[in-house]
Amino acid sequence: MRRGFSIVGLLVVVAVLLVMYAMFYGSISGLKSGTDDAGRAVPASPGRLTDMFQTQQLMQSLISSSIGGDPAFPRPSDLTGDEGDDVTAAVYSLLIAQRIVSPDALISDMDWGNVEPYDQYDWHAWNPAEGEYWDAGFSADLDEYSNVSYAHLVLYGDRATHWSSRRMDSTMPVLGNRGPEGGVPSVDSLTCDPDTGRWAGYFAYGDGHVSLVQGLDAARRAGAGGEDHVFRIDDDDAHGDAILGFTRSIGRSGPMLQWD
Repeated sequence: MRRGFSIVGLLVVVAVLLVMYAMFYGSISGLKSGTDDAGRAVPASPGRLTDMFQTQQLMQSLISSSIGGDPAFPRPSDLTGDEGDDVTAAVYSLLIAQRIVSPDALISDMDWGNVEPYDQYDWHAWNPAEGEYWDAGFSADLDEYSNVSYAHLVLYGDRATHWSSRRMDSTMPVLGNRGPEGGVPSVDSLTCDPDTGRWAGYFAYGDGHVSLVQGLDAARRAGAGGEDHVFRIDDDDAHGDAILGFTRSIGRSGPMLQWD
């Protein structure tokens, strides 16, 4: 006896496909990559679309890693007991070592800096018995070259509590495109358009959603202590503000950030 789809089943499948198409088309057609000289939004480029998908993939991979276990995202200091290890190179190298992300997924097509994927990752670096948890050869040095494009929430002070799927904070960015120091637009920053100095990028928030942020004026949130810019430390006391950046080192006085 031969079996196939019923007419009703086919109609249901077609209806589902139409709904998915409508949702997908609406989200893609509404994407913009920035603004022109007149301040008008311009359509997204293929590179910007890839950037969106990669940012979304990174955030979803973090959330998936915490499902069914510790809601905190992998953090170097949780393994070593030393908060000084929570620097950008170690954070991303640890994510690779735990097979949460791939080296290629950490490179953005919209990155004008000296970045390249780390294609010689030492998978034997994961050796907890010897106190080794990641490949120290992974680089996140914006002065030399980097194996990652994306900034992350600086893991220091009260803000580090948001490095977790438990918070599900729709206002706290966890990952995203890099921005200029202090949130000041500049043609000299590799994170801004080299001709106009304008900036646009994607932020992935604690609840998992990803949004396009057009312009540095929009790269801010309403913090408990007032205005909170994502590319500037606004809370020197509790370090509870949102800031996405590269952390070069963490000492007694706090994190030393790196910008390009």
